[in-house]
Amino acid sequence: MARTQSKCGAWTEKGTRCQNLAMVGASRCHLHRGDWSSYTVEKRKAKARKRRRK
Repeated sequence: MARTQSKCGAWTEKGTRCQNLAMVGASRCHLHRGDWSSYTVEKRKAKARKRRRK
């Protein structure tokens, strides 16, 4: 079975591209997925929806 999960690709301090696998549903790995990533944005939106329901 072929791997369909992409690599992170963020620039490291060493000046090379990160070779970690990107998290599912995000474009970056766990080390490089700052507040800007779609993974974090979706997580934040889900928390807000949950708070509104209470």
